[in-house]
Amino acid sequence: MSGLTRIVGGFTVDAVALADGSYDVDRPGGNGFWAAMGAALAGGAVAVHGVVGADFPLAALDRLSECGVGVDGIHRRSDIPNLRVSFSYAPDESRAHPADPAAIVHVPLADRARFLDTTDRADLLHATLPAGTDLAGASADAWYLGLLPASRLRETVDAVRGHGWTLLDCPDRRELAQSGNGALRDVLPGVDVFLPSTSDAAMFLPDVAEHDLPALFHAWGADAVVLKCGSRGAVLSQSGRRWGVPVFRDPDACDPTGAGDVFGGACAAVMADTGDLFSAVVAGAVAASFATAARSPLDLARVAREDYDLRRDVIAAGVEDV
Repeated sequence: MSGLTRIVGGFTVDAVALADGSYDVDRPGGNGFWAAMGAALAGGAVAVHGVVGADFPLAALDRLSECGVGVDGIHRRSDIPNLRVSFSYAPDESRAHPADPAAIVHVPLADRARFLDTTDRADLLHATLPAGTDLAGASADAWYLGLLPASRLRETVDAVRGHGWTLLDCPDRRELAQSGNGALRDVLPGVDVFLPSTSDAAMFLPDVAEHDLPALFHAWGADAVVLKCGSRGAVLSQSGRRWGVPVFRDPDACDPTGAGDVFGGACAAVMADTGDLFSAVVAGAVAASFATAARSPLDLARVAREDYDLRRDVIAAGVEDV
């Protein structure tokens, strides 16, 4: 691949409790980290833009660079703590954010104290994301804009518009649920691909049936919609047609954290190289399948190319009109 993909997103320190009782604390993550590794897995040149706080482990950024991801766009701020996120998963695949206290009651007290979540701090959330001015002048063949606060949508989309394909993940769904969807409707006509998930939509569009979501987003101005449906795959909707993209169930699947961001990053990488959305969505599904077996974004660096190619062929063969 020869296209350049730029990722815009957050870098967090995570605590995750899984449905089987296992857990991780102080784990480097964030949508920017996961998406960058997804793009690297799909191939091509990748650069990432983000902000990390004083307590984000620099060794993780060194490893990200060793994976071939350009990290010059990541700025370190020693005057603020890093954003921290906690999740817990239930057996039905539902996720609680912040982590449900009942899901971590068995965790030793010292580690339980590490289940911190500071995403309710708007000042910190904004401080740990690049501003539109940080992206000015950067060129790319495709951009992936990870989870953004609604208040940052317009300036970020405006900064990258016209400088390559623009792929937008769903902005902060809690903010959309509380403040309305006006900010999203405002920017959708300016992006090439919108990649929400069914769990996103369930929070800010609870009365809209899943089948009707793509049509609604098209009505709001989205040209192409990729609706991520978790373990049920994804739906690509464009030009009046829909395709169902299946999942490849990794036998070692243990943790879905980051899979949607990996999907988006890989999708953007293929768009950067070919502009073929069909192939890009297949690549997203392939990369996401590996992410479900990863406890860290950096685990994706161990995926063998032949295994990636095998899953790509299986998933592509299973795509069908819906």
